[in-house]
Amino acid sequence: MDFYLIIFTTLFSLLISYLRYKYQYWELLGVPQMKMNFLFGNISRLRSIPRTEIVSDAYQQFRGKAKFVGTYIFTKPLLVILDLDLVKAILIKDFNKFTDRFQFTSDLDNSIDANLFALHGERWRPLRIKLSPTFTSAKMKFMFPTLVAVARQLDEAFSKELTQAKDGAIELHDMMARYTTDVIGTCAFGVECNSLKDPNVEFRRIGRKIFYPNFLSIRLRLFLITYPGIFKILKYFKFKRANTEVEEFIMRLVRDTVRLREEQKIQRNDFINMLIEMKNTRDDNGMPAMKMEDIAAQVFIFFAAGFETSSSNMTYGLYELAKNPHVQEKARAEIVKVLERYSGELTYEAMMEMTYLDQVITETLRKYPALGSITRVSVEAYKVPDTDITLEKGTRIFIPAKEIHCDPDIYDNPHEFRPERFDPVEVQKRHPQAFLGFGDGPRNCIGLRFARMQVRVGLITLLKSYRFSFCEKTPKQIEISKYSIVLVPRGGVWLKVERL
Repeated sequence: MDFYLIIFTTLFSLLISYLRYKYQYWELLGVPQMKMNFLFGNISRLRSIPRTEIVSDAYQQFRGKAKFVGTYIFTKPLLVILDLDLVKAILIKDFNKFTDRFQFTSDLDNSIDANLFALHGERWRPLRIKLSPTFTSAKMKFMFPTLVAVARQLDEAFSKELTQAKDGAIELHDMMARYTTDVIGTCAFGVECNSLKDPNVEFRRIGRKIFYPNFLSIRLRLFLITYPGIFKILKYFKFKRANTEVEEFIMRLVRDTVRLREEQKIQRNDFINMLIEMKNTRDDNGMPAMKMEDIAAQVFIFFAAGFETSSSNMTYGLYELAKNPHVQEKARAEIVKVLERYSGELTYEAMMEMTYLDQVITETLRKYPALGSITRVSVEAYKVPDTDITLEKGTRIFIPAKEIHCDPDIYDNPHEFRPERFDPVEVQKRHPQAFLGFGDGPRNCIGLRFARMQVRVGLITLLKSYRFSFCEKTPKQIEISKYSIVLVPRGGVWLKVERL
């Protein structure tokens, strides 16, 4: 018995010594660090997404006191950036030293994980160059009539929903997700999703699986991102990061679409058409520029990033407009005035003239960014400007977008919804990195033009025909889901709707 007690005591002492050593990393480097839980680092609430909690705590404790602060997830050191000049250096000025996101990349050939969002710099850069022409203003203008057609279906579905609602209250988040799902399906793949007509279609079910994984999968994802070396072991057991049903759906969709277009020689000026052209292009070694699995990976991230973030933005926006009726009336007045100049027709040019509506969308993104923080990894050693501190290669970095957006020293009364903050004159008064709704620098959101366009068209369609206000079902404050990958509403968001 004494022998086992000695063994246990020895192992326990070794564990404590190991953890004590690991949690001195930032102190030894000369970086201020947060107090931590001895077993889990700075994670104190395991039943939520810890990234948001860690960044928020670090920002609130050290804002104005330091340019950056050291934190830990489990035993992995993470650096939270608090200074906007340093944010600019990491995202733009010294971007070549921070090309990677805080992700692990599967090297499996048949996986949708190898997409533009997750790929590391050496594979990300050429792919970004190839895909960028898909998201030019000219391509957006070409796709605009398709968006308007889907928006008409949104109007019809909204009207039907309102007719059936006895108290005039409509749950917005699911409706907006069905709209953006149909937009993505039509514009990207030429597929009629019809989720506005039937909320239980396969597209919507797959979308929910992407953004609302179960508790275990979130914890597993966190652990594998923190310790990516474990994935190299798991892959031999055919472990895949992506949900199998999601991957099978995307692969089937891509194969069917590519086969149909190539057999019938269908040409469309859309996302998947450009990917097909890449597949049929050979490089200097005679290899295709993109394989079918590569196409599936990019289709997946376009679908995933395109519907949930925009639908949440529309939901948050309508909630704030209902909460601030004077802002809603001002936005509606602009819509009506511009449409009158175009004989009531919503054209691309008319949409671009609605500058106040664009400010409403940007202010919504300020209060409710899709991602609470932006992540980067140093791909080489980096001496922090104006300090004696050199970050090691592989240092993981959080840039606290949500906390920056809510900093009262940057935005006066930050919890107030005030679109005028984004008048060009006001924007010039702030630091260029004071708004990070779409990230910044070479690795910003490639689809930001498309995202803004589908949100604009959706809001124009609804605001010109309906008035939104609070009702008994409306939450006094929207609660953000603790379990979703991006910052989405927890539960339904109900508003009273009146036809104008």
